[in-house]
Amino acid sequence: MSRKRSGSPISLFSFQDAITSVCGVVVLVTLLLALDLARRAQTEAATQTASRERVEETRKEIETLRNNLAEVQASADLSAEVDAAGIGMSLQEARQELNAARRRLDEAQKERDALDEDLERLTAELAEARQDAKETEAILERAQEARKTAAQTVAKKVDLQKKSVYSYPDPVEEQPWFVDISGERIIAYSQAEPQGRRFETAFSFANFARTRPRNKEYFVLVARPSGAKAASDIQMELDDDHYRYGVDLIGERRELVFIRSGESETNDEP
Repeated sequence: MSRKRSGSPISLFSFQDAITSVCGVVVLVTLLLALDLARRAQTEAATQTASRERVEETRKEIETLRNNLAEVQASADLSAEVDAAGIGMSLQEARQELNAARRRLDEAQKERDALDEDLERLTAELAEARQDAKETEAILERAQEARKTAAQTVAKKVDLQKKSVYSYPDPVEEQPWFVDISGERIIAYSQAEPQGRRFETAFSFANFARTRPRNKEYFVLVARPSGAKAASDIQMELDDDHYRYGVDLIGERRELVFIRSGESETNDEP
């Protein structure tokens, strides 16, 4: 015969644990939600308080600005009344005066434009005058150069008047001897002997002349006042020997210049 077991056959310990755990979780979540709601409420309250404060401050600033505007308007009205009373003119008169001032300003601007045009014209005329002055200076410089050239030419002519120029003829069969005769010297020049031969007396020259060929050479006696006697003696000797010669009288201090034919044909008179 079997023995009966004592006590309940079913255990509820696990179910109770699960229920307890769930309840604990629900309570924890509820507490967290409540804490979050409390924080949000505090934040919203602080935000609303700050908004109210800003709105109040803005209202005060608007009120202050309105008061200031009223004061400024009152001051402007008072200034306008005082100015009108002090100036002694109405708004219409002030406008007319302003228009007149504008017209005077326009006229002054027109006069300034006219003065600017005159200034530009005068500047252009000044530039033309400067250009004319430069051209005049160039003309004066050219005139001075021409004057210098003319002075040099005159000086050359004056110098040339102090000289007697003789030219040797083109190469031909007959060649001249130019004989410079003075009281101090007798010098014979030829194209072959441009430095000349010097003789002490008329007779020594006559002896030299007798050695020259009559058909190929002739003599040009250039006699100075101091050599008149020597020139006369030479002529007598040349006449006796039948030599051809010519006579030219020059001043005592004239310089003889000999050139080749074609270089110059100037021969000043004594």
